Amino acid sequence: MTVEQSSLQQQITQRNKEESALSQIKEVTGIDDIKVITKAIRACCNKDGKYNIEDVVTMLVQDSSEYNVSNNPSQDLPQTHCNTPCDAKENQKVIDLTNDKQQQQQQQQQQQQQQQQPQAAADGYETEEIRKAIAASLQDSTGMLGGQVTREEQDISRVLEASLAESKSGTKRKRSDLWFVDPLNPHLRERENWCPVGLKNVGNTCWFSALIQSLFHVNRFRHLLINFQPHPRSEFSASNPAETRSLRFTEELRNLFSLMIGSYRKYVDPSKAVEILKEGFRSHMGVSDSQQDVSEFQGKLLEWLEDAFRNSPSTLTESSGSFCSKDPKEQTNPMIELFYGGYTEIGNNKEDDSVFLQFNLNVNGVRDVHESLEQETTGGSQPCSEESPTKEIWFNKLPPIMTFMLTRYDYNKQLQRSEKLHSKLEFPQVLFMDRYMHINKTETKKRREDSKKLREQLQTLQAKLDTFINYGSGRKRVPLQDVLQYALEFAESKRGCDDTPVKDNSGFNDVEMVSPKPSTSGSVGSETLDQASPHINSPPVSPMLTIKVPNPAPKNISESELQVLQDCLCRWRTEVENEVRELQENISILESKINEMYSDAGMQKYPYHLHAVLVHEGQTASGHYWAYIFDLKKQRWLKFNDITVSEATWEELEKESVGGYHNATAYCLIYIDQNRADMKTVNEDTASPISQLPPYLQQLVTEDNRKFMKEIEDWDREQMKKIAASAAAAASAVGDQEINPVSKSKNSQNVSTQTQQQQQQPQQQPPPPQPPVQSQMQSFAKRTSPLSEVHAQLSFQHTIKALTAAMEGEVFVKKGANAALNEAIDKELERLKSLAKTVHDDVLPRQDPRLDHILVYLFDNNANYNVIKRVLLEQFSNLSILDRDPRAKKIRQEAFKCEEEIQQQSGKHGSREYMVWHQRYHQFRCVVHNFIKGVKLYHENTFQSALNFLRNAYLLNRHLHKLSPDGVKGLNDDLLKCYRRKCLLKQAIA
Repeated sequence: MTVEQSSLQQQITQRNKEESALSQIKEVTGIDDIKVITKAIRACCNKDGKYNIEDVVTMLVQDSSEYNVSNNPSQDLPQTHCNTPCDAKENQKVIDLTNDKQQQQQQQQQQQQQQQQPQAAADGYETEEIRKAIAASLQDSTGMLGGQVTREEQDISRVLEASLAESKSGTKRKRSDLWFVDPLNPHLRERENWCPVGLKNVGNTCWFSALIQSLFHVNRFRHLLINFQPHPRSEFSASNPAETRSLRFTEELRNLFSLMIGSYRKYVDPSKAVEILKEGFRSHMGVSDSQQDVSEFQGKLLEWLEDAFRNSPSTLTESSGSFCSKDPKEQTNPMIELFYGGYTEIGNNKEDDSVFLQFNLNVNGVRDVHESLEQETTGGSQPCSEESPTKEIWFNKLPPIMTFMLTRYDYNKQLQRSEKLHSKLEFPQVLFMDRYMHINKTETKKRREDSKKLREQLQTLQAKLDTFINYGSGRKRVPLQDVLQYALEFAESKRGCDDTPVKDNSGFNDVEMVSPKPSTSGSVGSETLDQASPHINSPPVSPMLTIKVPNPAPKNISESELQVLQDCLCRWRTEVENEVRELQENISILESKINEMYSDAGMQKYPYHLHAVLVHEGQTASGHYWAYIFDLKKQRWLKFNDITVSEATWEELEKESVGGYHNATAYCLIYIDQNRADMKTVNEDTASPISQLPPYLQQLVTEDNRKFMKEIEDWDREQMKKIAASAAAAASAVGDQEINPVSKSKNSQNVSTQTQQQQQQPQQQPPPPQPPVQSQMQSFAKRTSPLSEVHAQLSFQHTIKALTAAMEGEVFVKKGANAALNEAIDKELERLKSLAKTVHDDVLPRQDPRLDHILVYLFDNNANYNVIKRVLLEQFSNLSILDRDPRAKKIRQEAFKCEEEIQQQSGKHGSREYMVWHQRYHQFRCVVHNFIKGVKLYHENTFQSALNFLRNAYLLNRHLHKLSPDGVKGLNDDLLKCYRRKCLLKQAIA
């Protein structure tokens, strides 16, 4: 029995599938041009008109550089921060495995082929209805990585700009090209709260950063390398350059680890170690600029460390954790003990013992690490025959650090090129290796047989359940329960009645006719979506009419016939429901047995904890690397992306590493033996991490920190000079003006007259001795923020206005200077509070009242009241020009006394908080200055210069937000990001 759909419904279903496929392709590639996508689909179609989405994505991503250069100028620039282009992400060449000339030839051939292809796309994709449907689908759908496409957390200022520069030139980055420029402000490069240190990307070295960070955070490895005693320089043999190179590299890596432990810098430079590592490949290949696969670099790195420890003259004691022995014959290499394991290969009636450094795992056609391990150890990934029977692998020794390399590169015979496999591969946080050990060989084989039988039963039950869920003999299949229900409804319908469905009075409950999830132990094939040829021109669907159409009903049916049908259909439906329910329960039981096959204590004696996940984003020829590393002390995951170190969640790690349709996947998994106590030791001495180092390395780190602190001091001194110069210029400009430009009273005239008389006094006379109050004021001024005078000058006009009103009133005459000061402060405070209320999104960014006065900024950030009062008093006490009038001088002295009292009450903590708020407001003004300058240069089409100012504004603003847990308010991040993206795109297409 078959229930067929109408041709109109088939066309709608087919169109929905096509729109879903298009939306997936657009999400992954970032290409919105339907013509380009259609060409790629045509190229990937087989003889039956079907295609694989992965092939289309691979073709579009490989050709994205030509597409972006040729098509971006004609597209509208994005206007919001949500439209970050994916082309910058795809063109980010970090490690290029191709040759320059070959790459240019391939690009030229692809461009010629595109020019020869017809420009018209399929009519089915050109209709307005499909365009609207695709737009709606894209609006409703979210990114594959949950917002990863924006790449904001991956430091857009360092990665995206470099990527756009590369896509603009169309060639690889040369060795002499500038990769990353340190921020001029050293405070932006300063380490905070001894958080982990990042590594600077010195040119196509993000792979080095990911690998070194994962090794550095292994406590045992770090301890061995730090306490390694290298050969003296005089003992380096010129006749053996390989030995010399390995020792040089180990020594530089030792220095790098020391800086990563005790440096005051936010990130350090690994250039020396990287250059030595690359020298080995250049000399080996005979090419000056050859770049190898990352796994080869990783193997070479550990090989050199092994050679260095083999030739080391030092003999560490057992208490220091060394594996070395005083007897050279009995000496074992600690690098071999850490990373090398052993296994026995059984086949052809013989057993061979082998060692391994990295164990390769297949990702295609498997669901998780256990399936891949079982496939590799049982020979399931290799075709077997009578001449070459299947070989088994059983581990007889597991290393403390277990490294799994995921094989994610394969040669596509249809496309005739290498491609990256984005297949999904799940991995657990704790991996039990018992089932793969040689000592458990007999027990494991028995359990594998039991598991095999359970899987066969599971497949039988799933196949039987599928016959109920997908019932029918035609092309369209529906659940059998629905077929019986529809037949019953048809029989009970009467001709001419409304289209209201007949209620089911049988009282039976529906059983959800859904196939259970595949077993976690069963293998799942690669996810492919067979699509029909996209050349169906779907007719427009007319809007729904309000006309009631009667349901179809049998023409002639007697009561007895209806009764028989009702009895039969209801009974059959009940039987189907019961059988489906029983199948689902049995399937769940079998799945639980398979999943718990190795969950007993006897098979959980070799636990390995996931230490690091190394991720690659991109394709075979280009991409970017970063690492997720588990922080053992704080029990959290950290993301190491070059110089950026941030906290991450397990969910974020899974999204960016397990694989799927996006091009960010894990390529290396590092597990650590949980049974090894020395691997889990955490150093608690974080107050003085430099004390952990040997004397020579302590001196190295101390000297580097001294240079960095001197750089900070020089920067601060230079900034203070600039501030003092601007303050002097402001004071000079104020001295030429009238003190009170608003009031025309006698008091203001007296102040002006006294000022002129003081200027006409002869300069030869020595200055009179300073009174005690003035001396105290100067002494106190040295303990205040150097920015306070600058910020006081900003409100000079309002200060004079408030002061004049206080001097002219009766309060000063009757109650004295203190009362007049309080009156002036109250009025000024009321004015500033009302001004602070105008700071809201409707006004920003056209007008920002926070720039008018520092107190408006403090009110907006809910600063401490003592800080607010002290800053307001500075508005009167810091203006020495007020001393020209006796009454103003008395008010200034009262302001000084009140300010000093607040400082004594607040203590050191309050003084520190007061200093910090002045620095924050100064940094906020710097953000605004850089942003305005950048926007001005942007509208003048000077994009490179504009990028520098916008980048500084973004970094300063981000640093401002991180100064407190609640976040200090600055400029709108979305506004800064929007202009930076606009500027980047303008520069890319210029």
